[in-house]
Amino acid sequence: MSKILDITENHLKILSLYTNGYDSDYYIREICRHVPVSHGAAQNILNSLEEKGVLYSEIRGRLRVFKLRNTPAAKNHILLAESYKRLKFSEKYPFANRIIYRVLPAFSCPLALFGSYSSGLAEEHSDIDLLCVGDFDLPLVEKISKMFRTEINVKKYNQEVFKEGLHDHLLKEVYKNHVYLKCPEFFVEWGLEI
Repeated sequence: MSKILDITENHLKILSLYTNGYDSDYYIREICRHVPVSHGAAQNILNSLEEKGVLYSEIRGRLRVFKLRNTPAAKNHILLAESYKRLKFSEKYPFANRIIYRVLPAFSCPLALFGSYSSGLAEEHSDIDLLCVGDFDLPLVEKISKMFRTEINVKKYNQEVFKEGLHDHLLKEVYKNHVYLKCPEFFVEWGLEI
């Protein structure tokens, strides 16, 4: 017997807060400042996510703080939130999304967008900043960059350096502010392990 998946856009908005560093913690009033929901709606969503094993709460002083668990349920919900962020990016920046769609075949490895586009601060002529964990087709990236007259910057890591790069400034930036374009499971597992 199937059960309806009880996830609304407000669930995804709240879960998206946790994608800005999987070790983040939030109390209800703080969530309501970031996501336009009432205190009661936020409380219901957080309680639901806690019941599903996605979040857990602890009391700090007089505040109840919610943190992300490192469970399969949390991973699946965060992957949904990461997909939601990808969708919101494509709606906000259709031209950049067209460029990214064209450049994706150049990468056969995990790929993330970072910088001004992932933070929502991009302007008309902003560069596209990508981080890949593996090899890519540089001539194809350069060709697409020229075709669209947009600078595409690629920072490349191999998997060993990436997984050990916890003190790397760029990786810290990507961990906090990103849109995953390829292999989001790779990045989510990495983020939950940190």
